[in-house]
This record gives sequence, C-alpha cells and structure tokens, in this order.
Amino acid sequence: MQDSDEWFEAQSVEKIISLETHVVAQKVTVRWKPPPKDWMMCNVGFDWNRSKNLVGGGWVIRNERGMVVYHSRRAFSNIKSRDDARLVVILWSLESMRSHKMSNIIIAGEFSEMFGAVERPQAWSSFLYYAGQIKLSMAWIVGCKLQVASRETNRRATFIVQSVTRQGLVRLYVQSGHLPWLFEFFVNESGFL
Repeated sequence: MQDSDEWFEAQSVEKIISLETHVVAQKVTVRWKPPPKDWMMCNVGFDWNRSKNLVGGGWVIRNERGMVVYHSRRAFSNIKSRDDARLVVILWSLESMRSHKMSNIIIAGEFSEMFGAVERPQAWSSFLYYAGQIKLSMAWIVGCKLQVASRETNRRATFIVQSVTRQGLVRLYVQSGHLPWLFEFFVNESGFL
C-alpha cells in the first residue's frame, strides 16, 4: 500500500511539474511581405533535377498590394551542380527584369549564399565568381536590391518551377497576371496585406 501511495503521489507531482513547464508551441505563419511603396518584388524560385541535369526557373513579380504583375517559367538543361543551377536562374531573372525595363525591383529568393556573397564578398570567398556575375547583371537595372526569402514566403514561385522538373512543362513563357491554377494562393495571400 505504501508503495502504491508513493507512486500515485509521484504521478501527481510529475503532472504538476509538467503543467508548470509545459510550453504550448504555436505555429508561426510566415507570410509574404510586400515591397515598399513604388517598388516591386520579384520572387525567384528554382528546382534542380540532378539525375536529368535539368533546372526549372520561375519568377513572380508583385506590386505593393500583392497583385501579380507578371510571371514566367523556363527550363535549363545540362546544369551539373546546384550552385550553377542557382546562378543560371538568378541571372535569367535579372535579364528578364532588364528586358521588361523594370526598375525599383527587389529580387527575392532562397539564395542566401549567392546573395550573401554579393553583399559581403569577404565572408563568402568561395562564391566570388557567382557574386561577380550577379553584380554585373544588377548594374543594368536601376534600383535593384537582393533579398533572401524563406521557403514559405517563396512558395508561389516554387510551385511554378516544380511544373518544369516534376511535370515536364519545359516551354518558356512570360504572362501578365497570375496563373489560373494559383489564383487562390495569390488572392488569399494578398488579402492579409
């Protein structure tokens, strides 16, 4: 009986300690943040299929209200490394901004090493070649900034890109407005702005 009483007492003490130290984890939703007034944001995504040496690139340009102005998709073949895949997609997106005569544009994507090398070359010495190529392309655009984006905030561009590597849709296109099949994502997201 004594062992039983001690066991029940230990359980109640453990429950109290558990309740006092229990922290409820809240899921923090990271949302896309619009660019400042008179700026546009170009979210850039890439997906590299190593076995096929195929890269899908895509970008989505949105204004300060979150409305899609343009979007595009492209396939690149014979790309042999992830870093080369990132570079070719970044350079293509910058060339696209230049050819569309965009200015005051923020290029955002999951490119922390590449963008870091542009901002702080001494800290990213192994990426100096990539940084040099990106800087050369940026020089042709008036008001061009780079911004590292999280996977969550860059999801829309990634969806477009995955249509290249996973569905085999390799045809290049540029279109104004949003994709019909992603309409709800963009509308719901801009509703939070």
